[in-house]
Amino acid sequence: MLNFDSHALALLFLTLVLVLWRRWKDSRQYPLPPGPKKLPILGNLFDIPRKGFIWLDYIEMCRKYDSDIIHLSALGNSIIILDSVKAASDLLEKRSSLYSSRPKSVMLNELVGWGAIAITRPNDDIWKSQRRILTNAISPTDVKRFHPKQIATTHELLRALAHSDDIIRDLNMWTTVLITDITYGIQGEEAQPFIKTAIEAVETITIATTPGAFAVDQISILKYVPEWFPGAGFKRKAREWNLLRTKMTEDPFRVTKERMAAGTATPSLASIALEKMDLTKDIAQQEELIKAASVTAHIGGTDTIVVTIASFILAMLMNPDIQTRAQLELDRVLAPGDLPTFSLEPDLPYIQQLFGRHQPVVPLCFPHLVTEDDVYSGYLIPKNSIIMPNVWSILHNEEDYPDPYEFNPSRFLDANGRIDPSVKDIGPAFGFGRRTCPGKELAMASLWIRIASILTCYKIEPEIDEHGNLAERKAEWYPGLTMFNHPLPFKCRFIPRSKDIEASLDMKFT
Repeated sequence: MLNFDSHALALLFLTLVLVLWRRWKDSRQYPLPPGPKKLPILGNLFDIPRKGFIWLDYIEMCRKYDSDIIHLSALGNSIIILDSVKAASDLLEKRSSLYSSRPKSVMLNELVGWGAIAITRPNDDIWKSQRRILTNAISPTDVKRFHPKQIATTHELLRALAHSDDIIRDLNMWTTVLITDITYGIQGEEAQPFIKTAIEAVETITIATTPGAFAVDQISILKYVPEWFPGAGFKRKAREWNLLRTKMTEDPFRVTKERMAAGTATPSLASIALEKMDLTKDIAQQEELIKAASVTAHIGGTDTIVVTIASFILAMLMNPDIQTRAQLELDRVLAPGDLPTFSLEPDLPYIQQLFGRHQPVVPLCFPHLVTEDDVYSGYLIPKNSIIMPNVWSILHNEEDYPDPYEFNPSRFLDANGRIDPSVKDIGPAFGFGRRTCPGKELAMASLWIRIASILTCYKIEPEIDEHGNLAERKAEWYPGLTMFNHPLPFKCRFIPRSKDIEASLDMKFT
């Protein structure tokens, strides 16, 4: 056993203090990024936007301080807003080893129990394993295996839209049907018992991830407050939401396993991953990873597709000239009565540009966490800072997209009507670096086939008012405090474009 005299211990202690002091001094040689003046203890608690459309408030804040990187703090939490694609790329992609973790949400991760899935998981071995599962099952080269499922559910949606009195409800229903099939191989009527749970569970995640929605995320000690205590309604919510989480995670996965054992499973993310398990390693541990990766895909593929399609339909309603041009492109490629197939996508470049940039679904990218002190552009980025790229600002940058608030799909095309590679694409809408959505190609395919099919079948027109006149074309967006950008419920008419399409879908437009 080693023995140290008092002098040696004192020298060791002083050396440690000196090293720590020098590290602190070196880090403080650099200022924090600009931002609002901070109050003692509270920091910028009262400067953080809380009135909805928070991404627009952050744009104004960056303009005020003339910086594409600003700093706020609140109750000891350090927050960095990135307002340009350069800053986001420099940090989240070029320095991804430092910037690929996730901040912990007490409400979402601990109390509701979503801390094990890839979306919320820190940059650890479990997250990496789940990421590999997702990448292997829905890689760009393997997306084609899901095309039949995407086309089948799209045709069902087309039939539903003909008589829809609640567009967003129907979009939600048919998107969840598709994602349940892709994720677990559970199809049609068999999927119905799982759909309600999935829709409700995803809605709770949307609420729980809203900045400032729950005080427990700022004051973590509140998680120990008992349910009966006044003001502890969040604990009761968390218990109820945890039950939804469990049902959404366990029930469809169990069905997939049972069908695989019976030899009746259809190809799905879960079945593919289960087939690829290494039988020489811990089976139970691998199954838990696949279960978490599967529910991650289920969550990630629902709201985003619903909101994007709803935003597209609203954009067509508000921009009839763009709708007409898109349909002319379809008519040049498709024979009368034909419906779009994926093989036609290269011949429809205008259709490819109808979604993503103008109204991004997640205007503030899901937060990253930096795991070490860093210096960027002469500013200190403190360890454990929450990093939030402003995707809205990036996709509305005037230098990249002149007249950025104009809905103009032609901006992405060259003089010959082909995709112009010199124009920045909508990549930032799918995240950055190691946290880029692994299902991007699958999501893009689902969006494209639905948009092309809707425009092939229908002309999107305003409702008729009580006087027999066309109702006012109006687009309104949910103003509440949320991470998602989605339109308020709206109504329109889906007018069949031809009897040939009616015959193709084997339906009656009445």
